[in-house]
Amino acid sequence: MRVTRRFWLTLTAIGSLVVGGGVLDAPVLVVGAVGLTGWLLAMQFAFVRSVSRLSDGLTVSQSLDRARVQTGAETTYTLEASVDAAGEHLPLSVKTAIPLVAQMEAGPAPTVTLDTSMQSSSVTLPLTWETVGEYTIPGATVTVSDSTGLFTQSFTTAPGPEVVVEAPSVGPIHVGQGGKQLLRGVGEHDARGRTGGISAEEIRKYVPGDALKYVDWKATARLDEAHVRNYEAEGNRSVVLVLDHRQSLGGGTPGNTKLEHLKSVAAAFQQRAETIRDPLGYLTIGDAGVTETRLPVARTEAYRSCQHRINDLAAEAEPPATAHATAAATGRVTGAVNLTADTQSPMETMLLAYRNATGSKRHLPNQPLYNGFQAAPQEIRSADLLVICTDDSSPSELRNTVGLARRNATEVIVFITPSVAFDTDLLTDLDTAYDRYRTFDQFRRNLNDIDSVTAYEVGPPDQISTILSAGPANTDQREYA
Repeated sequence: MRVTRRFWLTLTAIGSLVVGGGVLDAPVLVVGAVGLTGWLLAMQFAFVRSVSRLSDGLTVSQSLDRARVQTGAETTYTLEASVDAAGEHLPLSVKTAIPLVAQMEAGPAPTVTLDTSMQSSSVTLPLTWETVGEYTIPGATVTVSDSTGLFTQSFTTAPGPEVVVEAPSVGPIHVGQGGKQLLRGVGEHDARGRTGGISAEEIRKYVPGDALKYVDWKATARLDEAHVRNYEAEGNRSVVLVLDHRQSLGGGTPGNTKLEHLKSVAAAFQQRAETIRDPLGYLTIGDAGVTETRLPVARTEAYRSCQHRINDLAAEAEPPATAHATAAATGRVTGAVNLTADTQSPMETMLLAYRNATGSKRHLPNQPLYNGFQAAPQEIRSADLLVICTDDSSPSELRNTVGLARRNATEVIVFITPSVAFDTDLLTDLDTAYDRYRTFDQFRRNLNDIDSVTAYEVGPPDQISTILSAGPANTDQREYA
């Protein structure tokens, strides 16, 4: 219970009567002070009793018309208060605080007021949710006052409804290989690692970039070829999402761009990692290089940070004017090996693998994805599961990045959006679109053939189906898988 300014004024009046009665030798003033004090105590007792009776009969409810909503969508919020008591009651007001992520029309916070003769009242207003996450409407604050304005009492009700705010969906998404839809749930993975675990699992051929400490020398001597021993991992494994949001990822129609499709895939991995409490981190890369990094940890704030970053990610409007000049200045590739061409000879591929294995830190000109990943912290580069989300606009850069990732003995999953599936104008020439898709699919297969690397295509299913329909009559989508 709190006293008001009027209470203190009344108390001052009582003190004045007592002092005046003593100074003026006027007992009547003292008697008046005693009577006023008794009245004040009686009012306080009556107020406490009335508040107790009112709280037992008061019902405050908060409701939303939907428990799940997408960002930017509008929901209807209702605050209602009712008194289950006959006759008059103390006047009261019920006020609630809306979460900051919910936008409402300009004005005061939602408030319901019940006069002494009112039994119920409610207020309804629209709310627009702006940020992905799970939120709870806070409990309402009830303020009761007495009719004389001497006392007030406030208490808080139970929390209101919960709401889950999700990122807008881009509709059906095709995730698969060679036109065949992926059967396994996106974001799911097994608990097996390759090296550094507890118990031996199997041996396999040495791949440039494998750590020498895992070479099985007995098997190497017996088979006359270098082999390493895989291990079964113990416990959860770290997951890092590498999200490309350069200008080329903005291809497609508004709301259905390459990046929007890849964000849906990344969100599935984020949700899966949070469900099984895998350490989660991310690396986002724009045209000028790394835009944000978070090391993988298994904490709620890490999952929320990743969720918000995925939701807020947007393709850059245009590459910075200095991007190419900077890349050229930092690139120090020597010799005749062509590292930036979209096609590499077997000798170039072997030399690139050797260079990766030796731990070279040289930057490649005009390859921010590769350079950004190379400059990332060791905890990012050595994650147990590395998920790369990008497009096919620079095959050589993606090939180099995957090779660099394999050097750190991580499992690599690559999700690639084929540009041809987002080029709606090209669909008028299906023969050309089909040829471009076959070229893309051959590149994806080459990545998929790398040990411990799995490459998938991501795009609108209708577009991919239309492109494949332009192939030979005996073409079966299963031949790609």
